[in-house]
Amino acid sequence: MDSPPNALVTGASSGIGRATAIELARRGFRVFAAARREDALAELAESMPGIVAVAMDVSDPESVDRAWAKIQADTGGSGVDVLVNNAGFALAGPIETLAAGRLERQFGTNVFGMLSLIRTVLPAMRARGTGRIVNISSVVGRVTFPGMGGYGATKYAVEAISDALRLEVAPFGIDVVLIEPSFVATAIGASADALEVVPSPADDAYRELIARGRDYMTAQVAKGISADRVATAIADAATRRNPRPRYLVPGSAMALVAVLTALPDRLADRVKLRAIGAR
Repeated sequence: MDSPPNALVTGASSGIGRATAIELARRGFRVFAAARREDALAELAESMPGIVAVAMDVSDPESVDRAWAKIQADTGGSGVDVLVNNAGFALAGPIETLAAGRLERQFGTNVFGMLSLIRTVLPAMRARGTGRIVNISSVVGRVTFPGMGGYGATKYAVEAISDALRLEVAPFGIDVVLIEPSFVATAIGASADALEVVPSPADDAYRELIARGRDYMTAQVAKGISADRVATAIADAATRRNPRPRYLVPGSAMALVAVLTALPDRLADRVKLRAIGAR
């Protein structure tokens, strides 16, 4: 009997990552669910057959190396068939108010952590002549709103890296796919990294924008799509024979992206400000 395909999902302790690990396990994958929260991973592994908990901090190269050594030992050195780069957090606020250390931590997780995993899994995928890398971006990787510049910058980077990588690894039989969720009803903005309060001297100057932006985000997340819906799109992209390079989730978000990217910049700016109720 053939052994099941292997998948590695980062940020699997909650939200989209957890839902993706469960969905891939349901589809017959052996899933290495990776995250920092070992208690949540243990609960996940106990609740669903086919899931293996792997402690990993994607922003710590030594942690990634330890986790990969465990996975390699578990798979007999063959690595994984699918990598889902989902680990990340959303840091919100006007650019001037964001402390440098917080932005560096966001890039360390959302971008450099992703790159670390890609470089780690690729040698085994190339040797096998097949593999799939699914990178989780965002609609704000295509269209940026005020107060989302820091987070959006990391997702623009994910888009650029994925577009280049897709061409680089195609000759080795490896696919690279982008998933671009719109607002999702998860706690991505409620992680310890995202919620750390670092007062800025500029906070008062942006008080109205911060308040309106917070209200807008709260309302959008409250009516956002479910993590399960995104997980289904990720699992489809991971298993489809000829996946598209990118998937907006839900598909209806395509209209928003098309309009805002087609409008002249000044007009698009006014539309975005009006959307969040800012002047």
